[in-house]
Amino acid sequence: MGSGVVEHEAPSRSARAVLIALVACAAVSTDLYLSGIPSLAADLGVGPAEAQLTLSVFMAAFAVGQLVFGPLSDHYGRKPVAAIGLSLYSVAALACMLAPGIGLLLVARCVQGFAASSGPVIARAIVRDRFQGAEAARFMSQLAGAMAVVPLLAPVLGSWLLYWFDWRAQFGMLLLFGLLTLLGLRSLRETCPSIGIAPLAFGRVIAQFGSCLSQRRFVGFVLCGGSAFAAAFTWISSASWIVIDLLGVPATHFGYTFMLVVTGYMGGSFASARIVPRIGVQRTLLFGVCAALGGALILLLQGVWLGPSLGGVLLGVFCSFLGGGLCLPNSQMGAISEFPMSAGGASAVFGFVQTAMASGFGWLAGHTYDGSLLPTSIIMTAGALCAVTGYLLLYAGRGGNVHG
Repeated sequence: MGSGVVEHEAPSRSARAVLIALVACAAVSTDLYLSGIPSLAADLGVGPAEAQLTLSVFMAAFAVGQLVFGPLSDHYGRKPVAAIGLSLYSVAALACMLAPGIGLLLVARCVQGFAASSGPVIARAIVRDRFQGAEAARFMSQLAGAMAVVPLLAPVLGSWLLYWFDWRAQFGMLLLFGLLTLLGLRSLRETCPSIGIAPLAFGRVIAQFGSCLSQRRFVGFVLCGGSAFAAAFTWISSASWIVIDLLGVPATHFGYTFMLVVTGYMGGSFASARIVPRIGVQRTLLFGVCAALGGALILLLQGVWLGPSLGGVLLGVFCSFLGGGLCLPNSQMGAISEFPMSAGGASAVFGFVQTAMASGFGWLAGHTYDGSLLPTSIIMTAGALCAVTGYLLLYAGRGGNVHG
């Protein structure tokens, strides 16, 4: 029995770097190999829908894994559970690199997604251990903005690897990422306040799930942030086909187009960190859902009427990502702050719903892609409208104005 020592001062630079890497586990695991998906499909003899499944199964397993790693970190501590997750992640990355066919690749990606979920769910819980309310949202926004540098550079690095090697080298880079993050865990201090306090049981996980989803404010935060993220992931699932096949951008230049739109998420996250202490969570989320909806409508206009152009598509996606950067960190911390004594469990539930939505939206985008922009633009608009619904659920009549 015991509890971790809760630290309220800001983490050191090395600890902050590890937290950024943990938060970035999902982003780097998807974004780094996007440019290689068409060549992966050609090499393994599969179509776009099957190749896109390497994204969807990753995200589906990522969603489930958070329900496991979050409660485990509440009971056993943040660091040992993160170490187990990163070790499994690295093994799975090696299996992806060596997979001889699409079947084994999908199994390895499923395991990798499950293991990768340990990163962000534990990082969010560590932030909640240290900070509260708007301060937690501010610090999480800072982390998210810094983390956005990773997916900003990952597609470019992936494109370079594709130029010199092939898609398997991209998974080799993910193996290196996992090992380096695992080594970096030594710089973190244990922050969990509930080590050994509550018995660990699967029923407790289900109870946490039920108690979170029975809270109107928690559901509002999940819809607001999770839907904005799902809309962005819809683009991630379709980007290589739309940019390379539809718009004719060479695969080796794909990373630069992705870098442009990811600056939207990074800008939204950094802006959120600066403005949320001044104007509060409510107004920050309002700006976020408006940006996400505006970006989706720009894409829908091109998909239905004007026809796609590279500049117009990138503008719409940039705005959508900007909205995600404003919504997601604040929604995460707002939801988790509803359950201060079970931050890991609440973080797991939020992450499960968020990534389950992203996986479903991404699967739908892959299976409806018809060589045009229209299916992707419709799905992204639906995600943005769900984010608006979450905001209205939170703040209709000002009854849900919490945490600023």
